[in-house]
Amino acid sequence: MSSTHSIPVSIDRITGQKRLELASFPTPLEAAPRLAAHAGLGALHIKREDMSGYALGGNKLRQIDFILAEALEQGADMVISTAGSQSNFCRSLAGAAAKLGLGCHLHLRAKMGTERVGNLLLDGILGAEVTFTEKTDPWDPTIRAELDEIGRRYEKAGRKPYIAQLTGSSATLGIAGWVSGAAELLDDFSRLGHQPDAVVVVCGSGLTAGGLALGLKHLGATTRVVGVSAQQPEARLRQWILDTTNEAAADLGFSTRLADQDFDIIDDRIGPGYGIPSPESIEAVRLAGRLAGLVLDPIYTGKGMAALLAEGDGGMLSGRSVVFLHSGGTPGLFTHAASFDTDLRP
Repeated sequence: MSSTHSIPVSIDRITGQKRLELASFPTPLEAAPRLAAHAGLGALHIKREDMSGYALGGNKLRQIDFILAEALEQGADMVISTAGSQSNFCRSLAGAAAKLGLGCHLHLRAKMGTERVGNLLLDGILGAEVTFTEKTDPWDPTIRAELDEIGRRYEKAGRKPYIAQLTGSSATLGIAGWVSGAAELLDDFSRLGHQPDAVVVVCGSGLTAGGLALGLKHLGATTRVVGVSAQQPEARLRQWILDTTNEAAADLGFSTRLADQDFDIIDDRIGPGYGIPSPESIEAVRLAGRLAGLVLDPIYTGKGMAALLAEGDGGMLSGRSVVFLHSGGTPGLFTHAASFDTDLRP
C-alpha cells in the first residue's frame, strides 16, 4: 500500500484476505427487551452496524475494508461504483475514499430520484463526482460497460481507477466482509452465553446475508440467517445468493458450501417496491424508536423490522432468541420524512 495512506492493512483471521481497518469494530450487540416482548420473541438483541464508524456507519463498511484493500494493492488513486441514487454502499464508499484521499465517481441509477437529499446529498458532501444511468436493473451488464467507459476516460486523464460493483466484480470481497462479520457475531454470542436461534438481515444485493450464512455455517454455528428482501422476489434473490456465495467460497478456499436449506428468505415486505416505504415499514420504524430508542429507515431496516414483528407474532420466530442486524441507512429516513406526517400533530 502507498505510503501516502495511513490506514493499517491486516490479514483477516477467517477469510485470509487483506483488509483495511477503516471502520470501528467490534460493533455493539444490545438487548432490546421491550421490543422483544411486543414482538412475541423470547429475546431480541440488536447488532449495531449503524455504529460502525465513518460516514454514518452501516453494514457496507465491513465490505469496503476488503474492497479498498484490493484497490490500494492495485495502485488505484480513485474508485468508481454504481447502485441506486440513494445507495448506502455508495455513500459509505465516498466516505472511505475521503478518509484515504482517493477520488470517487458514483454512477447511480436515476430511477430512485436525483434530488440532492439523503445519501445523494452526502455523496456530494463527501466529495464524490456523481453521474446517472437510466438503467434500472442492478444486474444489467450494460451498467458495467458504462462503468468501464468512465474508467477509460479517467485513465486518459492519467488516473488509476478501480471499479467496485457489488453485483459484479466485487461480490466475493463483499461476501468476505460478512464472513468476517459472522466470526464477530460468534464472539458476541460467546459473551451472551448462548447462540440465538436466528439473525434477521435486510437484503438488497444479498451479499450480507450470503456472507453471514456462509460464515456461520463454516464456523459450525447453529444460528440461522433470515434474509428479508427489500428489492427482489425470493426465487431470484435466493439463487443469486447461492450462486454468488458459493463462487466466493471457492475463491476463498473454503470447503464449505451453502445449500438451499441453509437460510430463509422472506419477500412479502417489499411493499410498493424498492426504495418506497410501506405502511408496515413506517409502523416498524415508529415502534423501534418508541420501544428501543432505535432509528431505522423505512426502505431497508424498517422493512426488516416489519418482517421480524410479523414472524414473531405466531410465525417462525415466535418465542425464539433473535438478533436483528441494524444495517444503518439512516439518511433514508430523512428522505421519506413526508411518510411520517401523521406524527406531526399540534
